[in-house]
Amino acid sequence: MVALRSDAQRNLERILEAARAVFAEQGIDASVADVAEQAGVGTATIFRRFPTKDDLLAAVLESELNGLLAQVESATSLSELMTVMLERYISARSLCDAAGSKLFAEPGVAAMKAKIGATMAEQLQREQAAGTIRSDVTMEDVEFLFTALGQAGIRTEPTSPGAWRRYVDVMLSGLRPS
Repeated sequence: MVALRSDAQRNLERILEAARAVFAEQGIDASVADVAEQAGVGTATIFRRFPTKDDLLAAVLESELNGLLAQVESATSLSELMTVMLERYISARSLCDAAGSKLFAEPGVAAMKAKIGATMAEQLQREQAAGTIRSDVTMEDVEFLFTALGQAGIRTEPTSPGAWRRYVDVMLSGLRPS
């Protein structure tokens, strides 16, 4: 990869930071013009680096997931892992909006998602081996419950900040052996 000129590198960093903020607040339907205004650049500057809005969104998602991966890898329990993931999911609306979309098929995004999924699966297996999670719980169960909690958390966060944390405990109680 060719190194960018210092001014181009600064613009790229400003664009990505602005895009993270705008998409986190407004979701993936926010306009590139909003991102450009926040970054202090013209839309043409954005489109020179990212030919389509989806390219910009994929770069933001890859960055978000990369940051999340480090947190997920350091989690010592399924509870901690789910909490870290839900915090990011709820605070970065773009992750929620993009979940299940074609953006997650973009190579960089798909690779990050696969790494996070593998880390979750390893944690689930460790806890099942330790007897702290039921042996019949599958990754599909965990992913479904994560998505349900994330969607509920996004809806309730404006009126009941952090209420979703209680439901992580409720969910995990249901996953523990009797």
